[in-house]
Amino acid sequence: MPSKEFTFDEVAQHNKEGDLWVVIDSKVYDLSRFADLHPGGASVLYAGGVGKSGKDATQVFFGLHRLEVLQRPQYSRLQVGAIRGQTELIKPLAPGELSLVPYAEPTWLTPGYFSPYYSDNHRQFHKALRAFFTEFVRPEAIRCEDSGKRISQEVVDKLSEINFLAMRLGPGKHLRGLTLMGGIVRPEEYDHFHELILHTELARFGTRGFVDGLMNGGAIALSPILNFGTPEQQAKFVPDILAGKKYISLAITEAFAGSDVSGVQTVAVRDGDEWVVSGTKKWITNGTFSDYFTTLCKTD
Repeated sequence: MPSKEFTFDEVAQHNKEGDLWVVIDSKVYDLSRFADLHPGGASVLYAGGVGKSGKDATQVFFGLHRLEVLQRPQYSRLQVGAIRGQTELIKPLAPGELSLVPYAEPTWLTPGYFSPYYSDNHRQFHKALRAFFTEFVRPEAIRCEDSGKRISQEVVDKLSEINFLAMRLGPGKHLRGLTLMGGIVRPEEYDHFHELILHTELARFGTRGFVDGLMNGGAIALSPILNFGTPEQQAKFVPDILAGKKYISLAITEAFAGSDVSGVQTVAVRDGDEWVVSGTKKWITNGTFSDYFTTLCKTD
């Protein structure tokens, strides 16, 4: 974090094209090079005195953006210092903390509202899950979204400790004997509202590519094995996949069919005790690093 301090008069000297500083909640940002990259165009940063006369742009900024924008690495590094004698007023929420901004949270989490579908256990589960995601998953989400790289095994291992993938699959017999979210909810108590909480909290990151890559292959490829696999198949594949030691993908999409299952051309032909599979698959979620594939084929 830059430690240099400025006065408003010093900031006001950087108020022309190619040399633009602004103040947001006591912090000074150098937008000189970023101005041309702004989605709204450079003109919005020069209009209305946003970057002129050392005016504080806090109100203008937060009228359009959330605090999380400033916390992203590509924007936080634009900070060059702070205003002397001032401290920030808008602080990030502590892990697990609820926002007091109206409608920033689901109504069932808002004081004064009641839902018959959510219990105290759901609220306890939600708080622990948000704290976990904020501490361990969100930094990884931003890193992967920026780099395009897959999730690290270290984060997968942390997720596996709370049985994340098993919970993504919803309630069911696959949860038996597992410790969910550190024991906050018992497997037999876990319901679709717990599952909904999990998916809602993931969506808060706003990192669509990362969420698709977050063991999503397992979320869609394990169900056929759990529902239709033999006991031997389930014993061989399911434990390691749920534990994050092995990866699986659902292979449906094809170059000539897209995701139109009626147009799939891959075929499976019985040959004694085995099946011979012929065809191609394309654009398979997590397919570049999966160990196993649940594959849609045509048979006789």
